[in-house]
Amino acid sequence: MKDYKVPANHFKFKAKKIDHAIEGQILNSSVAYIEPGGGGPEPSHTHEHDHYFIVIEGCATIKLGNKKILVNSDESILVRGSIIHSVWNESSKHLKMIGISIKPANDK
Repeated sequence: MKDYKVPANHFKFKAKKIDHAIEGQILNSSVAYIEPGGGGPEPSHTHEHDHYFIVIEGCATIKLGNKKILVNSDESILVRGSIIHSVWNESSKHLKMIGISIKPANDK
């Protein structure tokens, strides 16, 4: 895991960023391993781009404003960057997920 780094304001969280922009929509992607009790960022944030998260193993808790949404293994979720958000592993097992940063949809 030598290419994995802890992003700023994240805890028990290692990610490998893959900079392979695809003209039009995809900005970059990353693979993340989040230990039990880990996640981030803290505090939650907003930004221009959206995220498409895919859970490979475990269960992610996506905090969207005052809501929590559970995303289990083999499930995915689109998170609008304009909504305050963060990603956490509130389970007792490790979490592996893929995050794809995409340009925001024009339908907001």
